[in-house]
Amino acid sequence: MFRLKVLFILLLSTIGLLIGTLILPGCAPTQKTATQVPTEKLKTINASYVSRPINVPSVVAQEKKMFENEFAQDNIEFKWHDITTPSNQLEALAAKSLDFSNSLNYVSAILAKANGNDIKIVSSYSRFPKGINLVVRPDGSIKTVADLKGKKIALQKGTMLHEMLIRALSEVNLTTQDLELVDMDSTAAAAAIAGGQVDATILPEPLLSKAIASGKVQKLRSAEGLIPGLSVIAVRSEFAKNYPEIVKRYLQVQKASITWSQTNLEEALAMTAKANKMDIKGVKALYPEFTFDMSLNQVKTDLINSAAFLQQESLIRSNVDINKLVDDLVDPSYLPAN
Repeated sequence: MFRLKVLFILLLSTIGLLIGTLILPGCAPTQKTATQVPTEKLKTINASYVSRPINVPSVVAQEKKMFENEFAQDNIEFKWHDITTPSNQLEALAAKSLDFSNSLNYVSAILAKANGNDIKIVSSYSRFPKGINLVVRPDGSIKTVADLKGKKIALQKGTMLHEMLIRALSEVNLTTQDLELVDMDSTAAAAAIAGGQVDATILPEPLLSKAIASGKVQKLRSAEGLIPGLSVIAVRSEFAKNYPEIVKRYLQVQKASITWSQTNLEEALAMTAKANKMDIKGVKALYPEFTFDMSLNQVKTDLINSAAFLQQESLIRSNVDINKLVDDLVDPSYLPAN
């Protein structure tokens, strides 16, 4: 009897071990899958390349292959894309064909974010309010901003140039409804005013100096005191979330390109003149009007002021919380330490 009990206990133990062998291996992969999902290795970084107005750090970085060399250490290919128009940059970010947008004007970034394009501003790029001017034909028909009433003006809508026009008009109690606004980029607008097709436009450098030198336009009002003339570096939010260290390294390279430009200014300006097909004297004359600074200290205030104004002008929906919009848009956490 005792022997039968021992055999029965041994049989139960054997069955238990068999069940454990069959069940536990099936559980193990499930636990591993749930807790150890591998992150997909980044193979390529795509960034926009904008050399104008005189974006010295970007020209230097491309010429010296700073970004390419940095990320080649990890077998990551870095690709520049010559996309200069803000709307095209934003479309590329939304389509995930671009990861970083360099020298993106701040108004385009605000409006894109307000309309659902999930991006982050991770650094300032430059400020150049002195390098932007409202210009008119030199026939004497427009002597003040108030004289723009009923006239035809060309500029790219949804940009800082658009905000500048609205602010300039508001100073003389006018709105864009009081004139004919034609939507076109700055290069086309410069040609349009030179050809007599429009009465006025707003031009950034170096188009501004070239237009003035032609004798076919004259300055009417600078952007100073109207807009900050700010351009920024933006990144796809999803990319920043998935690859935060890459974003930090990207900005470290950006900082290095600024430092190298300042240390080797003559060579950097010569590179810029060549890249933009400009006379070196013209580049040297314009350079002091540009500040290349990555700090975001003042940016949130500038963007909140701009967003509130744009909302007042019905360019942003009335139900959008401006403070929340800007808080979500600007993220200084990726900036390199001073």
